[in-house]
Amino acid sequence: MHFGMFMEFETRSGLSQAEAFRNGFALVEAADNWGLDGVWLGEMHFNPARSVLGAPIVVASSIATRTKRLRVGMAVQVLPLNNPLRIAEEAATVDHISEGRFDFGIGRSGNPRAYDLYGVDYAESQARFAEALQIILQAWKGERFSHHGQYYHFENAIVSPQPYQQPHP
Repeated sequence: MHFGMFMEFETRSGLSQAEAFRNGFALVEAADNWGLDGVWLGEMHFNPARSVLGAPIVVASSIATRTKRLRVGMAVQVLPLNNPLRIAEEAATVDHISEGRFDFGIGRSGNPRAYDLYGVDYAESQARFAEALQIILQAWKGERFSHHGQYYHFENAIVSPQPYQQPHP
């Protein structure tokens, strides 16, 4: 059995955004010292009254450098709102920084408002998710490849680094 926690790096009334980050990192460091197994980060966009976790992959990287044994997970990286080649590079980078303590949770999100603000049709989220996942898994093989899909098109791409964990986080 594994014990962990889910975090949104929440904001509260009267708490500054800087304090929200400080409090979140202090809790993560305590969890590592207490012996918890992992921390899972939500992805929260456009809701400053609730959370400062709009860039969880960046926060995951910081957590990886602040902890020694705690696994760091995404709950979830919203694939349809990002470029899959960039996600593959960033996730593999965090996997290296954490020396294999990274768990790459993925999803589509249930927040249509974020899709609206990013200019992505929520009705396309399932198809975008499937195509992005296919690209990420191919990118992590470490070989040049091209892709001509419904949403993404590129020629002769190779991403670096490849994940620390094999075949992937």
